[in-house]
Amino acid sequence: MDARGVGLGILDAIVKAFLVIVGVMLISKYASIAYNYGYHIYNQKPASQYDTRTVTVSVTDSMSVSEVAELLENRGIVKDKNLFWLQERFSEYHGMIAPGTYDLSPSMTPDEIIEIMCAATIAENKEEAAP
Repeated sequence: MDARGVGLGILDAIVKAFLVIVGVMLISKYASIAYNYGYHIYNQKPASQYDTRTVTVSVTDSMSVSEVAELLENRGIVKDKNLFWLQERFSEYHGMIAPGTYDLSPSMTPDEIIEIMCAATIAENKEEAAP
């Protein structure tokens, strides 16, 4: 084997080792992110336990859940809009956020916020179910 063949073999080994290291790092990073989101979907904490101020938020009929989540994050009600979107997605109130004006607080958990924003829809469903 000549020097060029040995050099290419070493370079090939280095590139493969680099790709394996990068792959392991990416898997580790995204596994950590997935675990963190999964943990916080069910172990909910308020954005601020001690901030009891009330913020008025208006939700329109044309707003999607992701737009509502972004609004809540911008107003300081929730910490992470993506996490709130997932929490709504996996809650028993999925798809039930009703348009309206709500008084919310950063000291509320996401489940409490979602329940308040779905109260009108829940009341309508109960009225329809009653004989």
